[in-house]
Amino acid sequence: ANDEFLAEVRAKGERLRGRMEQFIGNYPDLFLGVRGRGLMLGLMMKIEPRPFVAHMRDNHQLLTVSAGDNTVRVIPPLVIDDSHIDEFMERLSAAAASYEAPAI
Repeated sequence: ANDEFLAEVRAKGERLRGRMEQFIGNYPDLFLGVRGRGLMLGLMMKIEPRPFVAHMRDNHQLLTVSAGDNTVRVIPPLVIDDSHIDEFMERLSAAAASYEAPAI
């Protein structure tokens, strides 16, 4: 049963990663790529990630955390299902579409 669970976690990670990789092409000014393995993923950004993390939290009820190397960590629970992945991607898309980087 443990092997089945881990296989499902891997499959979910691949689905989420694929969706994220497809998504970032829409926002080349914000995102560089996706890195990580399984459900421990990171969105590599072309900008300082902390203001974007705050924007996602404050405006789209999406909780992430910034990490080193201009990366936003995306670490959902292992029991995430496809409806949660859909909701995450909808909120992430809305956040990216509405984001305006702070003036320097």
